Amino acid sequence: METFGQKIKRLRKAKKMTQSELAESVGVDFTYISKIENGKSLRTPAESTIRKLAMFLETNAEELILLAKKVPQNFQETIVDDKLAVDFLRIFPKLNETQRGIVEKIIEQAEKTS
Repeated sequence: METFGQKIKRLRKAKKMTQSELAESVGVDFTYISKIENGKSLRTPAESTIRKLAMFLETNAEELILLAKKVPQNFQETIVDDKLAVDFLRIFPKLNETQRGIVEKIIEQAEKTS
């Protein structure tokens, strides 16, 4: 699976941007982009920085945030405020493949209708 840094690098190169150009667009130092791409950053970027990266790289912010092993703020709020979400997250790791398939179909259907 692609890491956060690998994805940033791939998307940046697909846009034909240099690390310096991306860094300037996002408001960080180009050495920080280099460290992210090479997996040498001691910390993952703040959610706001990841959202800026997603905007300039034209990709889904939530997917990038999750790839950075963070939980997006809007997910955190849902988890805190919705008992059903908490119950689902608690039980999900225990689901078998058939049950996971059912959940996946429900999600796909919900995405089509929303």
